[in-house]
Amino acid sequence: MSASIEFSDVSFHYGFRHSDALENVSFSVGAGSITGLLGRNGSGKSTIAMLMAGQAYAQEGDVLIDGVPVFDNPQAMASVCNAADSMAIFGDEKIKNTLNLWRDVRPNWDEDFAGQLFETFKISIKKKPDKLSRGQRSALHAILGLASRCPVTIFDEVHLGMDAVAREVFYRTVLADYTQNPRTIIMSSHLIEEIEDLLDHVLFVHEGKLIESGDADDVRERHARENKVPSLTDILVEMTIGDIS
Repeated sequence: MSASIEFSDVSFHYGFRHSDALENVSFSVGAGSITGLLGRNGSGKSTIAMLMAGQAYAQEGDVLIDGVPVFDNPQAMASVCNAADSMAIFGDEKIKNTLNLWRDVRPNWDEDFAGQLFETFKISIKKKPDKLSRGQRSALHAILGLASRCPVTIFDEVHLGMDAVAREVFYRTVLADYTQNPRTIIMSSHLIEEIEDLLDHVLFVHEGKLIESGDADDVRERHARENKVPSLTDILVEMTIGDIS
């Protein structure tokens, strides 16, 4: 099961000074794809992820999941999982208590898959999240996102606390599970080289604006120079800093 995502002229600001976090952002993500939400730190990626999940309200524009507004819409929100540091877990209680909650609120929760993932990442559900290492806590967030089987699953920099081996295991697990159980996956990251081969589509964000988007191969072709096809990292550098060669 998967779902589409649409942003139409979305603007979002924080605080009384109305500093823009996003400005007139429009894009669509088709159902059943792996899309990279790419940009430098502070570019607006996490804000977009929260809006997709209905965790924040766009002051201007529309955020739709399968054609319906997601904010304050329990059914639409239940179809989206935003795996991030801010996700709902009981930090000072055993992990199994968080799993009991997720089992109740995530209709597609896969208990067997969750168990396999805890074994893979060597995390005991008898532990408390607050007692986990940073890498283990990141893995916990990834497990919750993967096992939720939500039609839209967002991984918002969830891999950053993991070491290189754990990140590689995570990437392979995402791809293998997506192949067997297609859904709409959003991978938000500034470690672009590590996830580049996973991506069907890309959204480049810089200073709160969408600066490039489309099929990943088409974007590479658009930015090719002298028959050299650039990496997605090269493209981000070109668009945000300029030619530094």
